[in-house]
Amino acid sequence: MQGIRKGGLRRLAVVVAVAAFGVLVVGAHAASAGTLEICKSGANGMSGKTFNFQITPNAGPVVNTSITTVGGGFTCKSPALPGATSAAIVESDPAGQTTETASITVIPSSREVPANNKNTTTRSVTVNLGTTTANETQVRFVNQAPNGASSTVKVCKLTQTPAYLGKSFSFSIGPTLANQGSLVSTTANDAFDDPANWSCRVLGTFAPNTILYVKEAVPAGTEVDFIDTDPGANLLDFDTDQGWAKINTMTGTTLVLFDDEPIPPSGTGFLEVCKNALPGTQDAAVTGFWDYTITDQDGTVVGTAHVLTNQCQNAIPVPAGILTVTETSRPGFQLVDVTTIPQDALVNSNLNNGTADVEVATSSNPNDETLVNFVNRAITSQLKVCKALGANSTVLIGQTFNFRVTNITDPNNPVPLGTVAVQAGSTTQCVPFGTVPTGTVVRVDEFFGPDNPNTPFDESGQFITSSGSATTTIQPGTANTVTITNTAFGVLEICKNTVAGLAVQPTFNFRIDGGAIIPVKGNSCSNGTNVSVGNHTVTELNPGDFDVTSIGVNPSNRLVGSPDLANRTVTVNVPYGPSGETVVTYTNTIKTGTVKVCKTIPITSADTLAPGPNGRDYTFNVNIQTSPGNPGTFAQVPLTVHLDPGQLSNCSSFTGPIPVLQTDGRNTIVGVQETTVGNFVVDDITLQFTRGYCSGTAGAPPGAPYPGNNCIPGGKNTTTQNVNFFLAPGPQSATFLQHAT
Repeated sequence: MQGIRKGGLRRLAVVVAVAAFGVLVVGAHAASAGTLEICKSGANGMSGKTFNFQITPNAGPVVNTSITTVGGGFTCKSPALPGATSAAIVESDPAGQTTETASITVIPSSREVPANNKNTTTRSVTVNLGTTTANETQVRFVNQAPNGASSTVKVCKLTQTPAYLGKSFSFSIGPTLANQGSLVSTTANDAFDDPANWSCRVLGTFAPNTILYVKEAVPAGTEVDFIDTDPGANLLDFDTDQGWAKINTMTGTTLVLFDDEPIPPSGTGFLEVCKNALPGTQDAAVTGFWDYTITDQDGTVVGTAHVLTNQCQNAIPVPAGILTVTETSRPGFQLVDVTTIPQDALVNSNLNNGTADVEVATSSNPNDETLVNFVNRAITSQLKVCKALGANSTVLIGQTFNFRVTNITDPNNPVPLGTVAVQAGSTTQCVPFGTVPTGTVVRVDEFFGPDNPNTPFDESGQFITSSGSATTTIQPGTANTVTITNTAFGVLEICKNTVAGLAVQPTFNFRIDGGAIIPVKGNSCSNGTNVSVGNHTVTELNPGDFDVTSIGVNPSNRLVGSPDLANRTVTVNVPYGPSGETVVTYTNTIKTGTVKVCKTIPITSADTLAPGPNGRDYTFNVNIQTSPGNPGTFAQVPLTVHLDPGQLSNCSSFTGPIPVLQTDGRNTIVGVQETTVGNFVVDDITLQFTRGYCSGTAGAPPGAPYPGNNCIPGGKNTTTQNVNFFLAPGPQSATFLQHAT
């Protein structure tokens, strides 16, 4: 009959050490007469087998005898050999079976003749006989399966029910279910324990490939949950209802595994789950909701519970029998106890795994419920709050800083835990806040109060920067440390004086110590910038069309060294904020440019355009924009270029300094026109160091055609000997290239 699996056939990885198997000398046929005793071992699966022996004495007839082994020890027989002083002994197998002789031992060994003549291959030995029973010769034969193979059968009793652990269960073994040996007992082991810890019972040693039946005497109220073997291939069939396994011994050790569990009761009952609800089990550090899963013995979920600390969930209907209630663990808390009402309903609990096996009685009345109370305690660890000072902040040594500690494990429900104060020192200073459950997410916030004018400190935090709130998750250990750093600062303000000559003030950019850009418009100041106490360098960036003419510091005693006007920088010493802000003021002026006019002619035109004996003058009008608009206002400055006899190139003097910007902030336009005419042609007009040609359409802003009428199309006209350009800072020139006609 093929077995029916209850709970499923499970293959378990089993590592079991097999103890050395000893032998027992059985004297059921101990010698009572004669001088020879032949003994046959029942070890190695030879028990119950009948072996034949032929004894050929040196006097008298040949004697044939047989020995049937009993148990695993030696079974002996003493044949009568009257008148003989020696004999040759030959062993042969039982009818229809094949074994091999593993060893032949002669006691005393000196009677083996000739010495060491025994032969396990021919299974023979010759010995001298004794003369009396007291000094008889004993010959021991030990056999084994062919090639030395043998098989040991062990039964291991397993259970998943704590009440069954250590309880004895009985088994028998035999060639058929109807032909079983006597019962032997072994104790039940935890099915989930390491197989190396199991205690198993040897049922016997057998020849390989022996078909055997192992049968359990199943106690009342118990059922076989599963049957298995290791190796698994040795299980041929099984029946959990009848409690037997059919096995093939194979070679080595065969473990036969029986798992027994109590027969579950039928019907339903009621279970109530509580958290720290019974008197004396409260812990103020344990809060919030806890989740539980309820499973039956097959691992099927039959219920859940969501329980608030210090309360119980209403009793819920569940299948009667032994149920496992598992608590979902929460970081920072440990399960320390599980109790039930009634008390004996608690079958087992595993505090490490958060499980409890409880028995629920069959009942239709919730008043007959089983109550299980899980007791938790907080696992705590110390929290320390530390105060460090940043660079250049020795002024804060001795000031007391205050902190607020909040539990934000649930960010939607922050829980204040308290406050702590730390006095700053020259090194980092720490104060223990107290113990907090591990796994708790805490946030430490620094807070300031009103300033106390009677102290040199800044209790308001107006001139103190903070590294900000610190968040940490409490870990197991001696201490969890949170450090918040404060830095004293001063205030640095940058101002820009009005730039003369501009109706609309431009914006200038600055950096402090190479930091972020700070824009400041002419005739205004920036907001105060918080900087650390000590020296700081202010730099004006890319002033473009403006020169720095002065840099002032207020108070003046905070100036470090002298301002560097060329590099537009100044270094100041900024004190702690309560001493007031430090103001740096820049004064700028519009840069100026100068213009000269040059004349270049080819050598072929020298006689005509640079004649002797006095050479020739060439006149130009430089038209300089003096006010913006379309058209703007221009002032005329005449310039003369003189070419000495034969001179091919020369330039005029420079005009006076001209602001490069108009009052509206636009570039100044300059026009140069040669007024000399006759016997030459202007080939080209080139510019050097200017901002480029000014065209009648170039640079016109939307809705205003300026420069428009102020400049000619294309910026130059060789026919009219005219060029227009935008003035750049510094010296620049317009060169007229012409040849004689």
